[in-house]
Amino acid sequence: MVYYYDNTFDGLMTAIFEIYSARDEEAMIEPATDSAPLTLYETRSVATDTGKSSRVQKGLRRLGPDVLERLYIAWLSREEGVENLILAAVRVGFASGKDPFEQRTHESVYKLDSIRAKVSRERERMLQFVRFKKLADNLYAADIEPQYDVLELIGDHFHGRFPQSRFMIRNLRHHTAIIAAPSGWYITTLPEDNPPLPKDGEYEDLWRVYFKAIANESRKNLKLQQQFVPLKYRKHLTEFN
Repeated sequence: MVYYYDNTFDGLMTAIFEIYSARDEEAMIEPATDSAPLTLYETRSVATDTGKSSRVQKGLRRLGPDVLERLYIAWLSREEGVENLILAAVRVGFASGKDPFEQRTHESVYKLDSIRAKVSRERERMLQFVRFKKLADNLYAADIEPQYDVLELIGDHFHGRFPQSRFMIRNLRHHTAIIAAPSGWYITTLPEDNPPLPKDGEYEDLWRVYFKAIANESRKNLKLQQQFVPLKYRKHLTEFN
């Protein structure tokens, strides 16, 4: 059976919970799409349940201090088939009662950890190469185009570096952005038309309007904010507050 989830990490963990509950040894997991799936297998749409997700996460934490973090970082790659590699790694871990990432002789674990390493390297590159431009009203902005959408993994770093500043980091490839102020930071979706960063005072009035527009409460991506983010990268997990 193919289990379709809502493209959130809680949704993925819920799907894994349902697979174990059904004792489905042949299960596959796929992200839901707007179009009807074309498959020869039976399908099931999984409704995200944070309670079930938390139970799976709790079990994974028992396997090792970094297991859940590594699974999450690999999932951020959004590479095709990563969900099934995660499912396979979870099976290895639960079957052995040990950290699956210490069992790299399993092909699925090896592939998954290789993906995780690529996402982690992308995060490190963004920490090194993000360059801010100072605009009017003490607003700082930077544009990036990373292969993987690592904004969630760099938000705390830059907010810690500039705790009293307002800044924005636009991910032009994945159409998301970090909006930060002294009170905190969040991730929002970008509008379709994104003006270039202004040069030497050009367009700054337009940019002030643009910044206010995408920082509007109604544009906040609550799904992104409510997803599990590893403690190493974010200090304010909903389940720990």
